[in-house]
Amino acid sequence: MRGMPNSDALEQYSAIFAAMSEPARMDILLRIAETPELACTVLDDTLPISKSTISYHIKILYQAGLIEVRKEGRYYFYRLRSDVIEEMAPGLLERMLGARAATPARQRLAATTLAAV
Repeated sequence: MRGMPNSDALEQYSAIFAAMSEPARMDILLRIAETPELACTVLDDTLPISKSTISYHIKILYQAGLIEVRKEGRYYFYRLRSDVIEEMAPGLLERMLGARAATPARQRLAATTLAAV
């Protein structure tokens, strides 16, 4: 039987799963996961939510340790911290990406739009 996680690990689990519990953040996270690095302009151009809302969601994903943020000039670039997800929940990212691939784009867009309301 495995030992109980320490309080730091429990806090990290809590932050990660809280960040991933919002459909818009999950959509953003998976968009970032589908590419080595994603420019902020891609999210601005493709998500049906405001730039300030995208920024808010990015902040939560960053604080949870799920993404890295790099600034170049006026633009931000996001990279997934797949090592963090894999350490905390082995195989989860692969299953989420598989589920996303099986979900029609129309349904993903509708879920993100509903989350923005």
